[in-house]
Amino acid sequence: MRIFYMILVICVFLYADNFKSITILKLNKPTFKVHKEDEDKEYYVNAVRESCNTQIVKDFQEEHIINFFKKAKEYYEDSGIGVEAAYCTFPCRITGIIKLDSIIYDFELNEGGYAKLKNKDEKRDFGDEQRYGECGI
Repeated sequence: MRIFYMILVICVFLYADNFKSITILKLNKPTFKVHKEDEDKEYYVNAVRESCNTQIVKDFQEEHIINFFKKAKEYYEDSGIGVEAAYCTFPCRITGIIKLDSIIYDFELNEGGYAKLKNKDEKRDFGDEQRYGECGI
């Protein structure tokens, strides 16, 4: 019986939230970035703009962003795989300022399911494990 409780405790710690306290201090409007070769394709740019104005606003509201950071996996530079390589990079993104526990970061959350955090001391990358490898990587 003791082994059962030890396994239970280990599982709880393994699947615990990343941060105990998450506060969004500033949330900017969704933006998009297209590749240079696509900038002159008016139809494409307008379609991306429309998608970012509807889908991102709906999907990346404050509650969603907080849940993302609670559950996301952190990627370290020495892990051998960059967060952009593991997830799709889509044109739509949302930026802002977030406080994770007691540390404040600028963040960029991409529609592809990954986020980049940075402040004067460090850079950190996170990804939504449910969306890992969606682009076939």
